[in-house]
Amino acid sequence: MKTLSPYENPLSGHSLTKHWFVLRHGRSEANEKGIVASQLTNAEHAFGLIESGRAEAEASVREAASKLHEQAPLRIFMSPFLRTRETAAIAEEILGVKPEVDGRLRERDFGEFELLSDDHYELVWKVDPVNPTEHPGGAETVYEVADRTSELILEAESDPDFSTGLIVTHCDVAMILSCVFQGLDPRHHRSLDPIGTGEVRLFNKSAQS
Repeated sequence: MKTLSPYENPLSGHSLTKHWFVLRHGRSEANEKGIVASQLTNAEHAFGLIESGRAEAEASVREAASKLHEQAPLRIFMSPFLRTRETAAIAEEILGVKPEVDGRLRERDFGEFELLSDDHYELVWKVDPVNPTEHPGGAETVYEVADRTSELILEAESDPDFSTGLIVTHCDVAMILSCVFQGLDPRHHRSLDPIGTGEVRLFNKSAQS
């Protein structure tokens, strides 16, 4: 997989035909404990949702349900982490659509900061806008995240059998992909209004709206 440097927006020149929404996972045990849990080996079967995280995800999906079903049919794509799978299961119960696991929606890998306190995120975030191709502590770059998530969008766009996509993923992944949808350099993802745990947010309205 190539790294985009200098930055080339993967969605540039593509007229998207789907409505795209994102759902960040509800508050998890990792959030509650203040731990970086960014690798599948540690978080595929651990660091699931806490009760308040389940409640906030359920409330958000119920509130957004009519919008998500407005342009039917709907597909749900989810990260393979436990906290996103549990969040997607809540969405499935409300929306009646079975989620599809896609590894390209996995959490941003924070390298050697894995399982350390979450204040280590700042060590990566402060580098992002200055040198977005650097891997501080072995962390995945914003361009690598933009590349893999955009690949999913473009692949799904070729499917004529659905009109709305819901992506269940993680905060950095959601905000980096939001930059791509808005035509912004992902190095500035921290300048956007951060998506809250359990929040549903519209990425775009399709070109066919």
